[in-house]
Amino acid sequence: MNSCVRIKLLAWLGIAGVHFGLSNLILPLTMALTSQAAGATDGPGLAVTLLVRATRLLHFPLVTLALFPREWFPGNWVYIPMAANSAIWACAVYCLIGLYRRLGRP
Repeated sequence: MNSCVRIKLLAWLGIAGVHFGLSNLILPLTMALTSQAAGATDGPGLAVTLLVRATRLLHFPLVTLALFPREWFPGNWVYIPMAANSAIWACAVYCLIGLYRRLGRP
């Protein structure tokens, strides 16, 4: 494999891996903080609101919009659409980086 293609593939896999990791790390934190804030009389607070919005953003489009029936991925199989979601994000981020590099050069 050409070294340039290998570097691009590793960059894409790195972006997808970071997104997948963040998506899986933020979910338990959001669940824990929202369950604690559920009984609060003054509302969830700014930190919980921002965390919920970040979770929705990271899980967009496949997981947030539920573009797949949940019965197809029972239990831990839900990681398949989450990985596909991370691949979509990696493609988008990689394309934006490439566009920025092309437009940034004189």
